[in-house]
Amino acid sequence: MPIFTLITYLFYGPGESWQHLQKTILPGYLANSFWLLIGTSILSLLIGVSSAWVVSRYEFTFRKQIEWLLILPLAIPSYITAYAYAGIVDYGGLLEQLFGKTFPKIDVMNLTGLIWVLSLSLYSYVYVSARAFFLYQSGRLLEASKMLGVGEFKSFFKLILPLSRPAIISGLVLVLMEVLNDYGAAKHYGINTFTTGIFRAWFSLEEPETAIYLSALLVSIIFILLLLERWQRRNKNYSLNSKSEYGLTRIRKRNSVSIGIYFIVAIPMFFGFIAPLIQLIQWAFLTYESVFTSSFITTSLQSLGIAFLSALLTVVMALVLLYTSKWNQLAIVKQFSKIGVIGYAIPGAIIAIGVLIPTLEFDKWLASFLKKNYDIKIGLLLNSSIMALLYAYVVRFIAVAYNPIEALTNKQAKSLVESSKLLGKNNLKTFFKVDFPLIKTGVLSAFVLVFVDVMKELPLTLILKPYQVETLAVKAYEYASDEQIMEAALPSIFIIITGIIPIIFLNKLINNAKSN
Repeated sequence: MPIFTLITYLFYGPGESWQHLQKTILPGYLANSFWLLIGTSILSLLIGVSSAWVVSRYEFTFRKQIEWLLILPLAIPSYITAYAYAGIVDYGGLLEQLFGKTFPKIDVMNLTGLIWVLSLSLYSYVYVSARAFFLYQSGRLLEASKMLGVGEFKSFFKLILPLSRPAIISGLVLVLMEVLNDYGAAKHYGINTFTTGIFRAWFSLEEPETAIYLSALLVSIIFILLLLERWQRRNKNYSLNSKSEYGLTRIRKRNSVSIGIYFIVAIPMFFGFIAPLIQLIQWAFLTYESVFTSSFITTSLQSLGIAFLSALLTVVMALVLLYTSKWNQLAIVKQFSKIGVIGYAIPGAIIAIGVLIPTLEFDKWLASFLKKNYDIKIGLLLNSSIMALLYAYVVRFIAVAYNPIEALTNKQAKSLVESSKLLGKNNLKTFFKVDFPLIKTGVLSAFVLVFVDVMKELPLTLILKPYQVETLAVKAYEYASDEQIMEAALPSIFIIITGIIPIIFLNKLINNAKSN
């Protein structure tokens, strides 16, 4: 529905300022978004792939702890990392406290600074995908390479890296989606991107038509990226012979090489998680008396409640989508299940607009119908309601729930379901008695992942949240927008705490899958 809404409203034409925007601001949106994508891609690949290979291939002290610490930057939303770094390099920030006022000032409030922040926040997507592949990489391939006289360095670039390309690219695509979805960090750093432009057109210019045209352009860019990802794979086959496959044997290097290994993993770990967290904790201690009030507790409970309801609805809808296509042999039903999970590729601001417009039109029609036929006056029923917000979250994050559940259902033995049906049980009873007990781990992981994504989501929530409802993400953004950046620390830390739980859970899932 959100995409259909955008396509429909394109025919109404752009807003009054569209021609002016095309000549003046739009080239800047394109240029900034392009360089953000390029810069973040390069840094995320360098950090993610190198750290994933190091922890997968080499044995060193504290390796197990570093494995999951490298995932923790995912727990900090990029806009919160941006707030933290703006404070770290500012007057009175951590750099000045550690090195004194003579330390040269670093300006991060620019495009380069935004690339740095987004890369440190998002490289973990590449790290997780690459590491999962490296853990299953065939040791025999490396052994064969050594027997042919090829060294470790050349084997990695000629053999391992080409084989791991699909996993690395899949992680990189997630990074690019998040870069295009970002609003809080770009807005705080004063960088004009498509997402900030959509907000400006909608709220400042009050031209929904212009916002829709910008949204359509952004969606086109995203689908081009997805098509390029499919094209780069084309008909290549990356499968390995499972009969001869076993995991990598970790090797221990001499002390001089170990220093280089620690350096590779320390940079993303420190700059991506530890440094921003230290700054936030310092601010929280300075401001908690004024921030930690009854209204803050209410906001926290509202955030948790909305995230819980959204995660529950999303998981239920993912199960309905998945099993409806499994139980139905019609090809069109299976295609609809694939269409239903593309929402994660669409930025939150665009989904919000695609939900806001039809709900508003429906409310206008309903109010007019009731007034004309029954003389009943009503206000807005769906628009700016919790129902519209929950629906938008389901559209945005159903892929996050669908994928882990589908992965487990694909591993199930079909004979179990067939045996249940031979005993006279219908599809629904078979699901609750056979399927669900086998996939409950995937359902739980899906619930937790959606819960955390909803807690962090900012653009969608800013547009669709009811007036009387606050979330921690919006509260942190409002503090930062009002130049009360220190006050944004406490709600940010609460968001981070809820994000750390699935990170640990995700790490255990990878390790358990490897041991099994």
